[in-house]
Amino acid sequence: MRTLSIVAFAALGLTACNPAPGEGQSGEGADKPAIAVASTQAATPVAAVQAQAPDAEFARDDPSPAVLGLTRQGGEWRIAIRAGGVPNGAATAGDCEIEAVGPQDADDVINARPVPFNSDLGGLTAADIGAEPPMIQVRVGPEGVFVADGGAASRYCPMGSDVDGFYKRVETPD
Repeated sequence: MRTLSIVAFAALGLTACNPAPGEGQSGEGADKPAIAVASTQAATPVAAVQAQAPDAEFARDDPSPAVLGLTRQGGEWRIAIRAGGVPNGAATAGDCEIEAVGPQDADDVINARPVPFNSDLGGLTAADIGAEPPMIQVRVGPEGVFVADGGAASRYCPMGSDVDGFYKRVETPD
């Protein structure tokens, strides 16, 4: 068993040291990072949603700056949250981004689960999200929304990130 572990560890080390596909090329695309996409069909809806302006926008300043966008998708809402790390000097956490989709109930609460997405900060894959993602609840009111992330920030974001709390409406809806 010990020999098998050593061989597996050595093989893993060699794999990690090999250049990724597309690295070491010269000419066009040499300075662009390689991005793996499972399929074109999976990537297209994500890109289309991100390019679409949200139906409603919200922002908060405390405990850290954050923005939230709501976009209607059929009978559900797509929630896009981007928050800075809670200020803590040199130990300030990195930015956090979560997107989730779910229906809105009769009490104006959107119950959404995280979904895969890509962005300039990175994104989440289905493997990152896992089999039992937390429920993110967004209670919608006339002045803004209140977010309860159900542990999503601690699961998907850098340690010290926070997306919970009240977000004030940026613009008055039509």
